[in-house]
Amino acid sequence: MKTILFEIKTGALVMALCLCLAGSGVAQVVISPPNYTVTTPNNQFEFQLNGVNTTSNMVSGTDDSLNFSLNAGATYLFSVNTSAGLHPMDINTAPTNAVGSRYSGASPQDVNTGIVTLTIPATNYPATLYYICQVHSFYGIITVNPPQPPPSATITKSSVTTNIVLTFSGGTNTIQLIPQFSSNLVKNVWLPVPKYTNTYSGTGANNTTSFSRLDAICGPDVFLRISQAPN
Repeated sequence: MKTILFEIKTGALVMALCLCLAGSGVAQVVISPPNYTVTTPNNQFEFQLNGVNTTSNMVSGTDDSLNFSLNAGATYLFSVNTSAGLHPMDINTAPTNAVGSRYSGASPQDVNTGIVTLTIPATNYPATLYYICQVHSFYGIITVNPPQPPPSATITKSSVTTNIVLTFSGGTNTIQLIPQFSSNLVKNVWLPVPKYTNTYSGTGANNTTSFSRLDAICGPDVFLRISQAPN
């Protein structure tokens, strides 16, 4: 937990801001847009992952596709465009095309064209998955690593005009910053800030959270805290 307490003075308004950046640890993270493309150019018996081939040994029933790793506690999107009716992709828990080996966290399965969503829970996750041709059983191995904490965030700018705007560095497009407010820290009651927006800009890797002034709700003095959570 990282807590920063300071004041912003704008005319008659004095707002005390208590900004608490709480890492979500094993929170579920959505990776978007699809960052894995799976193809079989020229009907080859090998999956090409993000344009990468690994071997010239393109035969059925072999580990001839790119092996890579993913972190548990996240949802990944695969854009599949393989040879129609020839190399449909499954994501399985064993290197076999048996329907009973399909991983329950992947949907849809048996896909030639479309988006496959792979959700790996933060606990009780398989150590290994396989993206495999449902017809010919050639495959690649996906090693599942433990969940990773979200990146830390640093306050870079704040402003109070007609709105309150808080800017943070170190954010990503998969982690949003959720503001809460309190006018009485003794009671330790925190309420969600109404109608806030959270945007991410890849330039400078900034997260910006903005919302209307809270004077009408709790008066001129308010404590704010920010927590990290998945989009």
